[in-house]
Amino acid sequence: FAKVSRALDERFGRNAILRGETDVINRVSPAQRRAFEAMRDRLQVLQQAVRVQSSEKIVSERRQRAINQSRGIRM
Repeated sequence: FAKVSRALDERFGRNAILRGETDVINRVSPAQRRAFEAMRDRLQVLQQAVRVQSSEKIVSERRQRAINQSRGIRM
């Protein structure tokens, strides 16, 4: 999922799909527009899931660092 999300960001701009920008359709070939429109909602959900997972990972790592520091352990 992360790779697909990253590819979408590279193709359309950071979070363009997630924000629901309407002009991204103009960057899709006419032959692929119908398929893209059909998948847009799913792509937004995918990007949202990747962002949530990334945020949770960061919070978890910070908590672990804080716990380790309070115990006197350095990573």
